[in-house]
Amino acid sequence: MNRAIAALSACCSLLLGACDSGSHRMKGEVDSLVYLCKGGAELAVKYLIPPQGPATATLTYDNKLITMHQEPAASGVLFVADKGYPDYRWHTKGQEGRLVLYSSNDGDGEVLLGNCSTPD
Repeated sequence: MNRAIAALSACCSLLLGACDSGSHRMKGEVDSLVYLCKGGAELAVKYLIPPQGPATATLTYDNKLITMHQEPAASGVLFVADKGYPDYRWHTKGQEGRLVLYSSNDGDGEVLLGNCSTPD
């Protein structure tokens, strides 16, 4: 009886270990911020900052959940939307940011939320 319990316990440990080794969880620091923007709008943004590599951001705008990845920027930090909403850009510098929508006809883009800042 004890051998059967020991064998069952060993099998369960192996199965749990195999399940865990196949998981692809992203590890890193999560930072949730709420930005107050011009006109009184609020924008909640969650950042995932991994130990290595570029950060990602997730925000909700106009009832759309927009996931973004970090791209090189001349200054500040630029996040570009992933598949589904590729024309959105979230650019931050210090505690300020702005959400811009680009279209093929407009090289400058339309500022959807400007003068956004985090409360001190």
